[in-house]
Amino acid sequence: MKKILALALAAVMVFAFAACGSSKDSGTADNPAAAYDKYAKEFKTDGKSGTLTVALSPDFAPMEFYDIAKQGDDAIVGFDVLLAKYLAQELDMTLALKPMSFDACQAAVQTGNVDIAISGFSWTVERAENYELSDWYVAGDNETQQSIICLKENAGKFTKPEDFKGYKIGYQGASLQQVLVGETFGDMPDVDTSYVFVDLGTAVEALKAKQVDFLAVAHGNGESIMANDSNIDFTGFDFEVDDIYKNNVCLLQKGNTELLEKVNAALAKALSNDYYSGWYDASKVYAGVSTLDELGFDDEGNKITE
Repeated sequence: MKKILALALAAVMVFAFAACGSSKDSGTADNPAAAYDKYAKEFKTDGKSGTLTVALSPDFAPMEFYDIAKQGDDAIVGFDVLLAKYLAQELDMTLALKPMSFDACQAAVQTGNVDIAISGFSWTVERAENYELSDWYVAGDNETQQSIICLKENAGKFTKPEDFKGYKIGYQGASLQQVLVGETFGDMPDVDTSYVFVDLGTAVEALKAKQVDFLAVAHGNGESIMANDSNIDFTGFDFEVDDIYKNNVCLLQKGNTELLEKVNAALAKALSNDYYSGWYDASKVYAGVSTLDELGFDDEGNKITE
């Protein structure tokens, strides 16, 4: 039977790494929220066209995670949150974020309890059959590179599928990582791939407790985990990722083509104006993966251009 581990709020807070710096005065070099906050404050809307309800799973830095130093919706931060704010602005709607588990995000769209889910979703055959999927949006290396993480003691020792024989690999349920693990290890009975986690905070705790040996994660997410826990590292193995999986999509209820057209128009505008790269870099700084200097921001969070 699948070993499905329940969602735990305390474990989700493992991903609240950004709180350590966000309360500092804006503009200081050691404030990881500076660039992110600058982008977030740029989005304005009168909300004349109603409310846009967005489901997301804030356990997936740098895409969406908690900053417990902030309040309400502002406590949920990351690349997908900037995207949601941008879409609300372009659609002239008030944004309402609905945090929930990753699989619950998908169910909420199907039942019509939310308008849209934005949570690092990749295109998959199953999602294409059950949802209206937006055009792709680009979130750095978060989807183009998919990896397996481990405890530091095993770093760099597992570079090919055969190396994982006799070990346990976990992943988040209903995720691209679940698809990739199935494609890569499904025909290898000596690899235990039955460990399915509702949220990544719980998954990381299970890895640290040696309940599983490895976790399949998006590479950018792995970087965020390692930036905040020196006992975790990459195994040295990356999945082969088909081009169809390499960018993200928004999920809408089947048949909601009117909203889909508006979302796609906004995404096309964001792509043509190269908004995505700045948002992703700012979110990586906020999640502790990189510094402002490394990614070309000044101390006030302004992107430096030459």
